[in-house]
Amino acid sequence: MVARAVAALSSRPRRPGVRSALIGRHGRTGLTFVLPGVLFLAVFLVYPVFETIRLSLVSVDFATDRQTFVGLANFAEMARDPKLPWVAANTLIWTLGSLLGQFGLGLVAALCISRDLPGMRIIRSILLLPYVVPVIALALFWRWMLDGTFGIVSYGLHVAYLLAANQTPLAIPNGALAAVIVANVWRGFPFVMISYWAALTGIPGEEYEAARVDGASLLQEFRYVTLPHLIDITKVMLLLRFIWTVTFFDIVWLITRGGPGGATEHWPIWIYQESMGFFRFGYGAALAATLALVLLALCALYLAALRNREAA
Repeated sequence: MVARAVAALSSRPRRPGVRSALIGRHGRTGLTFVLPGVLFLAVFLVYPVFETIRLSLVSVDFATDRQTFVGLANFAEMARDPKLPWVAANTLIWTLGSLLGQFGLGLVAALCISRDLPGMRIIRSILLLPYVVPVIALALFWRWMLDGTFGIVSYGLHVAYLLAANQTPLAIPNGALAAVIVANVWRGFPFVMISYWAALTGIPGEEYEAARVDGASLLQEFRYVTLPHLIDITKVMLLLRFIWTVTFFDIVWLITRGGPGGATEHWPIWIYQESMGFFRFGYGAALAATLALVLLALCALYLAALRNREAA
């Protein structure tokens, strides 16, 4: 009889349990909350990427809005374009100069504001101003500072016999590129400063005390105590600032518009001029896709190098 009862129970169709019902209900609830974010990414991220790739393979007639499939012709034209070498060089100089200046100045500023001195809160707030000021206001400020007639920077260069009277660095190719790099360093260093400051506050004071007991100098404390604690945040910031700097368009366009004579024209300005200046949307999309692929490749190499170094 026991065996017959067990067989009867096992042959009875199973109903969905309470747990299964709850999981299904929770799954639908979670999907409801996630759906707006998924739609946002699809509309503002996935669709523009696919549209850029599609446009890079066609030629668009601006007058008639007619699109003709040309394959990789836009990329082949880009490879033959005489602007490619010096635009790539400008982008490289702009990126390296900005990163070196931002990280160097940001580290020095972080070491200064980490001191517990009177009035340091006010100093920290003042140093953060360049990062919170709108870019257009910052660009106008630097254009005023670099004006050849009344700009204080131009006047200082004239007094130092580095610039002729009533001349602006923005009229000189090398001077214009250096000027926009300095402006970008001034705008971007507060982000590095506040990140390094947060890392410095997390260093245990006992390590500095032990270093002083061992007779370490200030330079040795910085090398053997401070720097090791800043390596992880530097890895993250370097990747972020690299992507943001390469693709940063506003400040260069607002100060020089890529001039004089294309001396400050880097890759984002090239994309803008081809797309919105000459209405060559297919060619501009090819330039944008190329920049995205190069950034993806460099970021992948950087992350792979970090993983290999950590594994070793």
